[in-house]
Amino acid sequence: MREWLSGLFGRKQQATAVEDKRLLKLERDAQSLRLEMEECDRIVESLKKELERQRSNESARIAEAAQAQIEQLLSEIAAPVSQLLTQAYLLEVEGKPVQAKDVLAVAKRLVRALEDNGLKVEGRVGERAPFDPEYHEPLSSDLSPKPGQPVAVRFVGFSYRGKNIRKANVEGVSD
Repeated sequence: MREWLSGLFGRKQQATAVEDKRLLKLERDAQSLRLEMEECDRIVESLKKELERQRSNESARIAEAAQAQIEQLLSEIAAPVSQLLTQAYLLEVEGKPVQAKDVLAVAKRLVRALEDNGLKVEGRVGERAPFDPEYHEPLSSDLSPKPGQPVAVRFVGFSYRGKNIRKANVEGVSD
């Protein structure tokens, strides 16, 4: 019986030792996984900060590029605008005559500078074209042409980078 009891308790002690080893291994594995998760969390946080920094840098770069484009445009139109304001002063304040051809020359320089920066004139004054509601707008509320109906452009329209920003004003034409 003694052998039997000692065999019984011996097996229990062996089983306990095996379970203890297994438990220690599981605890080590769990600790290792916790450390890996903490490292992953640190990496994720680091990547989030890097992404935010890159977004901020990109926003700043875009703002700088837009500012440079605006400055370029304004520097190109500054001289013609100055000339127009001078001509307005001469006419309105000093009562001096201003030549229409001089005003037109300045206006053309202004339009050319805007075109050089992406503005596109849509249509020509006096041009006959089939009515297109995407690009044309009747000059009078009495006029309601159907698409394709001939109309005459009275005020040109404008687009910028493929987007229509001002429809051409049109009138009906009589054949």
